[in-house]
Amino acid sequence: MFCHVARPDSVVMEVEVDPKANGEDCLNKVCERLGIIEVDYFGLQFTGSKGESLWLNLRNRISQQVDSMFLCRLKLRVKFFVEPHLILQEQTSHLFLMHVKEDLVRGSLRLDSEQVLELCALLSQAESGDYNQNTAKYFYTQICGQESDPRTMNSIIARHKELHGMGQASAEYQALQLVSTLENYGVEWHWARDAEGHKVGIGVGPKGLFICKQDFTPVNRFIYPTIQMATQSGKNVYVTITKNSGENLVLLFKFISTNAASGLYRAITEIHAFYRCDTVTSSVMMQYSRDFKAHLASLFLSESVDVGKKYIFDVQRTSKEAYDRARRTLFKSSALSPARRMSTEEEEEEGSCEGCRETRALQNKLQRLQEALTCVLCCDKEINTAFCSCGHMVCCKLCAGQLQWCPVCRSEIDRVQHVYLPTCSSLLNHMNM
Repeated sequence: MFCHVARPDSVVMEVEVDPKANGEDCLNKVCERLGIIEVDYFGLQFTGSKGESLWLNLRNRISQQVDSMFLCRLKLRVKFFVEPHLILQEQTSHLFLMHVKEDLVRGSLRLDSEQVLELCALLSQAESGDYNQNTAKYFYTQICGQESDPRTMNSIIARHKELHGMGQASAEYQALQLVSTLENYGVEWHWARDAEGHKVGIGVGPKGLFICKQDFTPVNRFIYPTIQMATQSGKNVYVTITKNSGENLVLLFKFISTNAASGLYRAITEIHAFYRCDTVTSSVMMQYSRDFKAHLASLFLSESVDVGKKYIFDVQRTSKEAYDRARRTLFKSSALSPARRMSTEEEEEEGSCEGCRETRALQNKLQRLQEALTCVLCCDKEINTAFCSCGHMVCCKLCAGQLQWCPVCRSEIDRVQHVYLPTCSSLLNHMNM
């Protein structure tokens, strides 16, 4: 079976999976081809029978969820947005930014005039490099929905020129850092009608629920501690809110289909578990349903058998667990890179003399030393700052100035202290002497 998966940058990938494959099998193959290890942040979306956007449940079979298996069309989307300093791979950061650009065009993320100018310049630097009047393209019209006046364009050009020499990865990181400060960053939107029949958007984000009008004008906001319960009944979702007075307020949202209502119910549970919990509880991870035939079969078999099980939720890790897992995976892959796991046969081919072995050992040490002294965020400049009060040294001055929490221990950064370490070039000169 072939699945056509559209990336956030509109590139379509063809992925072959088993007809009985789960959604996780398809997502893993897509991320493997893109070289992405941070799979937990992504998901696959498809369009329902009534035009609604639905998340594929990765733990269930694709054939049980998508109507047409002859031509299975899916979208690779960011499901859980995290802070930019928690993203370890440039590929992941790039897909995050592509998804954010779609949200900007749609209007769910809003910038002030200064932020628009900065973002346009950063996006142009990331896509086109240093300023060139023949290649520079600006995003102003798409973001603001109107043509820019000459003064605005001149301001963007002037800011773009100031970014001369900045690499693509650094420009994308700074653009994502800018957007991550917006209130609706990482919010997943669901569209329904309230109890009075008005069409509203229900945004589910890291901090709680956002209720807005069709043009994303805010109506109300509820943080997770005030959300007592969420239940689904057919096409309706009921959210019980505890008010400051102690009284309960029940919000009713009517959706166009049962699947769309299930999407909001799933989002509230999964997003809350991912961002707010220390670990995903068994009660969430192991919830499942069975159809009538599977229920009859379970009467004659053990209840633990997976016959006909359809899991309700597919979140398996929290934000912290996903970050730690990605770090361990990257560490193992770098420790087992081809430069560091040369076989005995290859060593004999390149020379078995004592001098050759010593040279290779010194080269490996130098490579590890260079990696240790390189900024873990931009992967370009050398480390020259320390965080106070935790004392960790992992970033260059430019990247450290953009962080609020230490990416190693996640403690709050009081201030940044400049430190003076031997440069890689000086160490290389000493080793060559």
